[in-house]
Amino acid sequence: MKIIKTNCIVLKKKEMKEADLLVTLFSKEYGKIMATAYGIRKSKKRNIVSLNPLNEVEITLLQKNNFYVVKDVEIIKNFKNILKSIEKLEISLYVLDSIDKIYYITDENGDFFDKLLKILSFIDILPYMKRGYKYYVVLSFLRRIMIEQGIYDIEEISLMMKKEKKENLQKYKEILKIVKNSSDILEIQQKLENYTGFLKGMAIIFENFINRNLQVEIKIKKFIMEEFYGS
Repeated sequence: MKIIKTNCIVLKKKEMKEADLLVTLFSKEYGKIMATAYGIRKSKKRNIVSLNPLNEVEITLLQKNNFYVVKDVEIIKNFKNILKSIEKLEISLYVLDSIDKIYYITDENGDFFDKLLKILSFIDILPYMKRGYKYYVVLSFLRRIMIEQGIYDIEEISLMMKKEKKENLQKYKEILKIVKNSSDILEIQQKLENYTGFLKGMAIIFENFINRNLQVEIKIKKFIMEEFYGS
């Protein structure tokens, strides 16, 4: 049995039997991994909190073929500010769920692992997140996914935007100009509030494009609380 050590983001966890955990990890060197932490829920020596979703961890695994067992785990960063904000948490959990659905097991992508850390770190340090900017972050993430997966087709996306409403393409250009012309995040957030409905609609268009082209089912409505209140 081979021993490996790698940095990971915990995507999700699931309780198994009486004391075990099945965790899904996105690692820098090995891509997406599913590993079992035997007995961790009853262990006094091992910290179950270390395997919470959103944690960046250094993990030691026992590997046999594509079967992994958690031997040791240490938290590097837990993005504590995300955990304090519903808006930040909604978006971050959506990002993790999307990665879990899009990336296959052992689909190695070190560059995207680094980008994922930057995305989460950026969300973490924001002083607050307004609704319009929340959907802009989602839109930027989905665009990055399309680029990474080789399906970003600006001509097709432009046609999709025009099909919804003719003024959509112009609004999208206005948003890009706002973001490009200001380095003040708070000012950008304030200006993007005027585009909240548009950004929300664009996120759905991008999401549907990804679902169709990658044969997956990511769904932002599962994570945004305001959807339950018809906002």
